[in-house]
Amino acid sequence: DNIEANTNKGLLNGKQKLEETESFVPPARWWLVLPPLLLIIIVSAVDPLRMNDIVVRRYESRYGLDASPSAQHKACSQSTTTAIPNYYLGYPSSADQHSQNQPNYNLVQRDAANFNTKNSLVALIPALVTSVLLGSNCDIIGRRPLLILPFVGKIVWYSLMLIVVAHNLSDTWLLIAHAIESVFGSSGLVLLSAFSYITDCTSGSMRTRAFLLTEGITFFIRIAPAIAIGIWLRYHLYTAPVSVCLSLSVIGLLYALYIQPESIENV
Repeated sequence: DNIEANTNKGLLNGKQKLEETESFVPPARWWLVLPPLLLIIIVSAVDPLRMNDIVVRRYESRYGLDASPSAQHKACSQSTTTAIPNYYLGYPSSADQHSQNQPNYNLVQRDAANFNTKNSLVALIPALVTSVLLGSNCDIIGRRPLLILPFVGKIVWYSLMLIVVAHNLSDTWLLIAHAIESVFGSSGLVLLSAFSYITDCTSGSMRTRAFLLTEGITFFIRIAPAIAIGIWLRYHLYTAPVSVCLSLSVIGLLYALYIQPESIENV
């Protein structure tokens, strides 16, 4: 009996020491997931504004209401080099011109609204399916795939966007590019993975602080890109901002592949 009691006592002591040793193992650092999260939020913040501007300018050009900087410069040059008598004889008054352009701009708004509806549908359905399939299985496949795939989709989308803008391809190619991007998931998938990662790496009050800090950063980080793209599009076109978003997406993908650790064991 004494031998058995000593044996049990030794096993309990060994188990207690093992648990104490495991408790001293430092958890994964939760803030390592912030870089890919912030990168996807930055590029996603400018996407709706840039896409809407592309669509509106396309239809303005189609209906003869091109408001691009080059068109404005050309119109200004023509007006300043035209003689005053010919100007009044050859051009309608501002009121008449406004009344003529008003129906055309209604057509621009109508076609832009139709395109935005189609664009939302082609993006919503594949993104929803991907989010449901991957989100419900992230405890099995891990957190990193949910960080990697949306960046792959962004890279594909921005690459196709550069081709569409450079060659002035039809609206169908814009829809195809957005649909392909949505197959890889949306920024919501990265958000889901990030908060799951933080949950894995924190506990108690530390988790609350981590959530509050992450939500605060993600809220404020989207303001500056939205303002910047709005100012840029007033004077320039799309190649530079699309290229910047493509570069940020490549950085996010490389980070998720080679730096971001996995928070779930045996994955």
